[in-house]
Amino acid sequence: MSAAAALTGAQKCAILILLLEEAQAAELLRRLEAPEVRAVGEAMLTVAEIDPAAIDAVLDEFLARTRKVAALDAQGRQVRARIGRALGQPRAARMIDDIGPPAAPRRFALLDWIDTPTIATLLADEHPQAVTLVLAHLPEAQAAAVLDALAESVRVDVVPRLATLKPVQAEVIADLEADLEAKLSTQAAPVNDTALAGTDFTARLVKLSNNRKLLLDALAEVDQALADDVAAQQFVFADIMALGPKDMQLVLREADPALLSVALKGAEPDILERVFAAMSSRAAAQLQDELAERGPTKRAEVEAARAELCAVVRRLGEAGTIMMPGAAGAYV
Repeated sequence: MSAAAALTGAQKCAILILLLEEAQAAELLRRLEAPEVRAVGEAMLTVAEIDPAAIDAVLDEFLARTRKVAALDAQGRQVRARIGRALGQPRAARMIDDIGPPAAPRRFALLDWIDTPTIATLLADEHPQAVTLVLAHLPEAQAAAVLDALAESVRVDVVPRLATLKPVQAEVIADLEADLEAKLSTQAAPVNDTALAGTDFTARLVKLSNNRKLLLDALAEVDQALADDVAAQQFVFADIMALGPKDMQLVLREADPALLSVALKGAEPDILERVFAAMSSRAAAQLQDELAERGPTKRAEVEAARAELCAVVRRLGEAGTIMMPGAAGAYV
C-alpha cells in the first residue's frame, strides 16, 4: 500500500491546508466546523514529515475529484427545485429557510468554540428574547446545558418564549449574532478560562502518590485550609468498600460506637454488609438493632459522623497501621 493510500481524510485535508498560503488556510479553516478543525489540526502533527510522493498523490486525488464537481448557481435554484419536487410546499420552503443560502455558515456557529459557562455569562445581560433566539439555534444538547447554566429567573422567562417562538426575520438574527461576536471580541480575556488541575484533581493525584504524607505536609506549609481540603478527599465514606477485612476491623475498633451508628444511617446495603462482616456476631446484631431503633436523623449529623469516621481511617493510614486505598506501591 502506498503512503498516500494509508492517509485518512483528515490527513489529506491537513496536507492541502499546509500547502496553502497562511491567509488562504485561515479562510478555509474558518469555514469548517469546530470538530473538523480539531481533527485536521491533530492530523497536521502527523504529516509534518510526509514523503513528497505522498503529497503529489494527494494533490492528484484532489484535482481528480474537483474535475467531477459541477458548479451550482449562486442562488441555489437547482437545490430549491429539487427539494421542492421532493417535499412539496410549504415543507420545502420551510426547509430551504432553515438551511439558508448555499454554503452559508450556521448561525451562532461561533459559540461552538466556547464552553457552556462562558456562553451563559455572555447571555446573562441579554434580553430574554435574545437568549431565546440564541438557544433556538444551538444543538439541543448544548442548548439544554446553557439553559441549565442560566439564572433561574432567566430560565423561567426563556422556556415559555422557546415554546411559543414565531419565525424571526433573518436580519434580526444576523444583527444579534454580530452583536455577540463584537461582545466577545471586546473581552480582554476569556469569560471563563479552561479549568486545569484544581483541588479535586490535586486530591486525586495525592491519593495515587506513594508520598502522600510528604505532599500534604508541603501543601500545608503553603495553605493549611487547602491542605485540609485535599486531605479530606484522601478517604471518603464510599471508600470503605476498598478497605480489606483486617483494616476494617482496625477502623471499627478505633471508631466510637455511637459515632458509627450515626455514620451508617442510610448507608448502602453493601457498605452495611461489609461493616457487619468485620464485626463479631454479637456486635453486629447490636449495631443492627441500634440502626433499626434510630429514628430520622438530620443529614448534616450523618455527614459529620461520616467525616469523623473518615478522619479515623486517614489517621490510621498515616500511621501505617492500615493500608489506605490508592497507591498500593506505597506498601510491600
